[in-house]
Amino acid sequence: MDYQQDAAQAQEIARLVFPLMTRLQIPMDPLNYALWYEYQLGRSEELVAELDRIESGDIAYDPEQAKALFLRYVATPGVEALEKIETEVCRLLADIVQIVIDAGLDLTKYSAVLESCSSRLKSADDIRDIRKVVSTLLSDTRNMSDSNRHVAGALKERAAEIDTLRAELDRVRKEAVRDPLTGLSNRRAFDECLADSLDQTLQELKRICLLMIDVDHFKDINDRHGHQIGDKILQYIASVLRKNFKGKDLVSRYGGDEFAVIVENAPSAGVYNIAETVRRQIDESSLKRTDTGEPLGDVTVSIGFECARPGDTPEKLLDRADKALYQAKLDGRNRVLPDKG
Repeated sequence: MDYQQDAAQAQEIARLVFPLMTRLQIPMDPLNYALWYEYQLGRSEELVAELDRIESGDIAYDPEQAKALFLRYVATPGVEALEKIETEVCRLLADIVQIVIDAGLDLTKYSAVLESCSSRLKSADDIRDIRKVVSTLLSDTRNMSDSNRHVAGALKERAAEIDTLRAELDRVRKEAVRDPLTGLSNRRAFDECLADSLDQTLQELKRICLLMIDVDHFKDINDRHGHQIGDKILQYIASVLRKNFKGKDLVSRYGGDEFAVIVENAPSAGVYNIAETVRRQIDESSLKRTDTGEPLGDVTVSIGFECARPGDTPEKLLDRADKALYQAKLDGRNRVLPDKG
């Protein structure tokens, strides 16, 4: 997130944030302050809606949920690394241009490529934009090197550097879309994948199904055993999901104690069977504390799932899967339900 408020504006927002956090008994740490500062700015309707539920008393403050909201709506993963990569790309552009000038080559087309890369880099919004610039730069630099042998050495050196930058971009991107607790994809990756999958569904007649999975009574588990045990349970559930969903299926931690899975090209009956297997394996687990051997009691999940329909948007598909999950909760939890709407 970008913050450009002047001192007076920042002080006014702080004047609103501190009493609110005090009233809600929310720890005054940097993560929470940034979260509620963003809430007062009101730039994200989704974040405002999430925090409104805490502000109104509908749900209690939960530090894990706060961390998930922070990562989803406030944090910008890999910012410093991306800035460093952008600087390196700009330096390489300048080096390549100088090599072309020194060689006295008539490289009008290649110069146009470099100018285009420079322009696109300035307007890049995220990692994927920068990666496209780097890929274009690498491809055309290699082509130019092959067709101009007397400058090949210098250009190949720059191409090798660009290759290194591309690998670094891949690393940064993987970190930016990975949930640090479970190792699964995070909400950012899920949002991108769902939108892309629906686009491909329209273009390639693919079939996708969406599962929303929620840990039953997770707040009670945290209250009874502590957040460290709660984290271990989330990691265990992530491992069960990872074991049952493979290939192109995207398994993600949607936020807090909720997970989401995008399944491609599978019949709904098959998706239901896998979801039921996941539910049963978790229900039949006998989890214990590693330090005392104390049983953790029943750990179960509720699962709602829905398959995409013609004309679906991510919001429509998510809404139906959420309704199915909500109905599974109402029907007694520890069950798998498709949306019946």
